[in-house]
Amino acid sequence: MRNRREFIKQAAFAGLGTVAGGCMNFGSGGRAPAIAGDFGWGALLHLGSNMWGDWTPDGTYPSSREEERKMFPNPKPRENGSYPNVVRNYLGADEAVWREQTEYMRDEGLNLVMIDVGEAYAYPSHPELWVNGSWDADRMRAELKRLRGLGLEPVPKLNFSAGHDIWLKEYHYMTSSRKYYEVVADLIRDVCEVFDRPRYFHLGFDEEVAAAVKGRKLAVMRQGDLWWKDFNFCVREVERHGTRAMLWSDKICGGKEDFLKRMSKGVLQVPWYYGVDFSEEKLTWKPEFETSQEWSVQRNLASSIIVLAEAGFDVMPCTSNWSHDGAADAMIGFCKRRVDPAHLKGFLTAPWFMTREGQDRKLKDGIRLFAAAKRKHYPA
Repeated sequence: MRNRREFIKQAAFAGLGTVAGGCMNFGSGGRAPAIAGDFGWGALLHLGSNMWGDWTPDGTYPSSREEERKMFPNPKPRENGSYPNVVRNYLGADEAVWREQTEYMRDEGLNLVMIDVGEAYAYPSHPELWVNGSWDADRMRAELKRLRGLGLEPVPKLNFSAGHDIWLKEYHYMTSSRKYYEVVADLIRDVCEVFDRPRYFHLGFDEEVAAAVKGRKLAVMRQGDLWWKDFNFCVREVERHGTRAMLWSDKICGGKEDFLKRMSKGVLQVPWYYGVDFSEEKLTWKPEFETSQEWSVQRNLASSIIVLAEAGFDVMPCTSNWSHDGAADAMIGFCKRRVDPAHLKGFLTAPWFMTREGQDRKLKDGIRLFAAAKRKHYPA
């Protein structure tokens, strides 16, 4: 029955496109289809990966996989099996791993793939941001067509958090300048065009707190009105192209009342929490965490899901197998019981492992655990 409803909805959507624009002509200003319907089941995969670390303009970062192996001959994995992130002058995603993971998502019944784009796209407006292997528009469109053919709705993600935007290279160090705003507007336009005006556009904006950037050679962090100015600028640019903005919602953990007062209800919230504790104690908002100088961004994350939904925001909560294999089951079961279905727009999982050899098993584990929780709590 659900598949039939989604088919009817997509047919109606296509009809609206015909009335408004004459035809659905993807790649020429048409609207991408809403494959995920009104409830998304998605996984975040990294096509670009230069969202962590420091970019230095002296050319010391590897420009090829062979060069990386020479520079880092014996990389040691972390305790959870992942490898430290390296800023690269080449596209680090392994295409075979990428295709394997997306096909596995299809096999497991997911309907949405969130793509961390970063340096992976050869932005027509800013070739200075390309790396060796960045995909041009034709190649990106071909991949988006393949994903849609798998039944996956592609959602672009460009992280504009000053803690995760090293893919911007020198513009990272120009944050909030006139040039910065010009570049950001250009990149959002480029991505909206190549993705055929997607339904959603994730802007990132997570972890922009002192604890997250204190180890950088040059720490960049916006606070107060400046953070809101830049965030709202990005939202306006996304909405100019007929797309709905999304963001990681952990900003609320640094000031709930301010966030609820200033955040637009038009922005789809992605509250993330990777634990399994949904006890009443964990769900009690603790104001003292808002001003903590420790890594406080995670302290109120579980309770933020309820706070946002009860305040009337649409939410698409995000879980992960990064720290606990039972996180997806706990998250999805809790939200089904406690979150108003009118504001629950789906779920995401973010394994936080790269699409590279050596990390593909943990990626697949994340998708498998997420899909199993989906079947358990939302049986077909």
